[in-house]
Amino acid sequence: MPAKVFISCGQASPVEKQVADTLAKWFSSKGFSPYIAIQVQSILDLNAGIIGNLKTSDYYLFVNFRREHLNRFPRGEWRGSLFTNQELAIAYALGFEHMLMINQIGVRREGVFKFMVSNVPEFATPNDVLSRVQSAVQTAGWDPSYTRQLDVAGHYFTPKPFQYKDHTGSRSVRVLHLRVQNSRTDIGAVGTIARLFSITDQSGNQIDSPDRSQLKASGDAAAYSQTIWPNSEETFDLLAIDMENQNHVYLHSMSDVHPRQPIISQCGIWLLDYEIFSQGFPRLAIRVKLHLTGDHTATTANVGKL
Repeated sequence: MPAKVFISCGQASPVEKQVADTLAKWFSSKGFSPYIAIQVQSILDLNAGIIGNLKTSDYYLFVNFRREHLNRFPRGEWRGSLFTNQELAIAYALGFEHMLMINQIGVRREGVFKFMVSNVPEFATPNDVLSRVQSAVQTAGWDPSYTRQLDVAGHYFTPKPFQYKDHTGSRSVRVLHLRVQNSRTDIGAVGTIARLFSITDQSGNQIDSPDRSQLKASGDAAAYSQTIWPNSEETFDLLAIDMENQNHVYLHSMSDVHPRQPIISQCGIWLLDYEIFSQGFPRLAIRVKLHLTGDHTATTANVGKL
């Protein structure tokens, strides 16, 4: 998915709304996914809309338009947009690495903005905003492929079957692995866990996963969580095909039910929805489209984010 840009831009007038729309269209044309913050009326809207979208954004753009004139300052100064300055404070608290801040000439720097460094030249009129942003984005090297979230780095079946053993028993299996990437440079994804939360059969019937316990961290016989260090990736066991009965699919999970029961026992096309959690990161949801043929060499899996 393209990098998401949170556009914090005042929209108190038709002109300001036009600036926000123009910025969004330009970011889209460059391969980004823009989100324009709109003013909310309740704390529920704030949590679900503003904070939720800030958490899932990769870049943050702050455009500070003039508001009321401050008569007590002889040089002629204006207050900035209260709403966008509140968003800036939240973005700062969420630890954004990539932020661009652009201020209208004469707007007094207050709050968090007062203590932040911005090298983007101020703008005189709303017509100047787009060119300032275009130049700043180019200088900062914003990349549409970047993400500050956990992301899918790839998936693969083990090349050959092998003997797997855990607390519930032993069987010969071929495992589908998921590689999870942490592209942040400042923090590790501590306590990362994965689980299967639903299964959809070939008739479109969706059921809760019969086993929602934590899935195994690949390569460690006793681990069901792991730390993904900055600019690193780690792997989880998504599912395992039984070599003795190749239309049976199992999970390598913390569940201590013995003997372990298959989650799938019939050939066909199945949709398996997983979620990955880690401290300080939004939930990562993925879907595996599994074409189970009864022959492990012909069985295929496609993985995508939800």
